[in-house]
Formats: sequence, structure tokens, C-alpha cells
Amino acid sequence: MQILISGGSGFIGRVLISELLKTDIKIFVHTHTDNKEHGLDNRVTVLTPCDEFPLVDVIVNLSGERIDKKRLTQKRLSLIEQSRTDTISLIASKYTKEEKKNILFIQASATGIYHNDADTDETGELNNSIYASICKHIEDKAKDNFPLCTQARFGVVTGIGGGLVRNLRFLPVIHFVNGNNLIPYITVEDCARALMLCINRKITGPVNFCSDRPLTLNALLRLCAGIKKITIPSFMFLLNFDSRCDLLKVNQKIKPSRLLQEGFIFEDPVIQNDL
Repeated sequence: MQILISGGSGFIGRVLISELLKTDIKIFVHTHTDNKEHGLDNRVTVLTPCDEFPLVDVIVNLSGERIDKKRLTQKRLSLIEQSRTDTISLIASKYTKEEKKNILFIQASATGIYHNDADTDETGELNNSIYASICKHIEDKAKDNFPLCTQARFGVVTGIGGGLVRNLRFLPVIHFVNGNNLIPYITVEDCARALMLCINRKITGPVNFCSDRPLTLNALLRLCAGIKKITIPSFMFLLNFDSRCDLLKVNQKIKPSRLLQEGFIFEDPVIQNDL
């Protein structure tokens, strides 16, 4: 088997590559820069947009502008969407229509596509918010170009190097009054293992990449903050000052039914009093 990962040098991509290197799968990584020195294993072949892309069995598109990088203005949201749809167009241009019929294309999306206060799985009704609309546009672009398409709807992905951990690393543990809203999340290790499952079993359609055991906001912050002695109480209204925090104000109980039906077992960290 041969696999192409766009965004393979990023947070999720590197952990996925570590899993793939345990197999005999040939790995290609697409990067948008001409600098091929990304610290990847020498068994990985790095491709730039100017290169000819090999015919592969699976493409995983994790590429796109980082959401946590700056405030989410309208201009930034447009850039976040365009960075993802442009990558889909670029990859699609490298293959013929007939070749694309046989390639499994896994496109990163988000559980933000569902309604707030939702208690649902992959069959749930989709939201009409600006964040959900971006997810739908990205998913539709992928499906239009690749008939065998998996829409990988990620919750908040936690782990060393992730956006939330990176932003909290110098802060004490923040405890929000009324911070009991449920947030879909998944560890980066579980995320990589779930991607491996989709790759090996050729799972298509929407798949929720989030734990079957959601965390409250306060439990999620404790998990991402690590071991710290100081805890500071705070108030939920403070999250209104930065639109990036909208992801932390949701209250969703999203079930990963597709993964559970395939027998996937989440290896969640133990958080005391997390629910």
C-alpha cells in the first residue's frame, strides 16, 4: 500500500507517520514549502506542489491554516477555509478522473459541524453557523473530487504540540465557574490510531473522531495544562473576548458511532472528576 499525507509534518501528521512506520506502507508527505528538511524519518518521501505525485491507495489531507494561530476574524476564517480547499484542488489536479475513483481520500473536518447542545452521532443534523458552513464547504469539496471520501470530524485534539496545550503551557490551571459544558475531544494518539483504522478498513463517509467519554471544559483544561500547583477561578464570559474560544463554549455530546461499530477502543487519559 502507498499513502500520501498532506500536512504530514504537523501535529497529527507526525503521530500518524509514527504509526505508519510500524507497517510496510510506503509513505509520501506533501508540503507547501520548497524546503524538504522537515525532520521526518528518512523512510518518508517528501513532495512539494511542483513534484509529480505518485499513484497512491490513500490520501490523508490534514493540511490547512492553523485555527489557533490568530484571532478568528472574517478574513482569517476565509483563509482557513481557502487553505484547505486549495489543497484539495491541488491534490485533485495531480490525478486523472479514473485514478481518483480508486483512491480513498480522508479529509479533516470538525465536530463543530453539528449543532451546539447536540447529543448525536454521525447521523445528526448539521448546523448553519459560520464554523459549520466552513466544514461543510471543505467536506463537499473533497467529496466532489474523490468519490471514496472519509470526512474525519475531529473534536479538540489534545497532546504535546497541540494548539490548546501550546496556548496553556505558561498559564496556571484555569477553572471556569459553570465550566461543565461537554466538549468533544480526542488524544492525538487515539486520533492517529483511528486514522489507521479508516485506512486499513477503507471506511468512507462521516466519521466522528472524538472520545466516547467527553470531557467538561474544566476537565479538558486540566488535561491540557498538565501538572501545575496553581489553579485560578475564572468566568465564562471572559471567553467572549477571543473568537478562538468559541470552540470551548460549545456543549456537545458527540458519539463516535462509526468507530465504535468497528471495534475501536479509546485509550483516554484518566481525569479525576471529569464529568
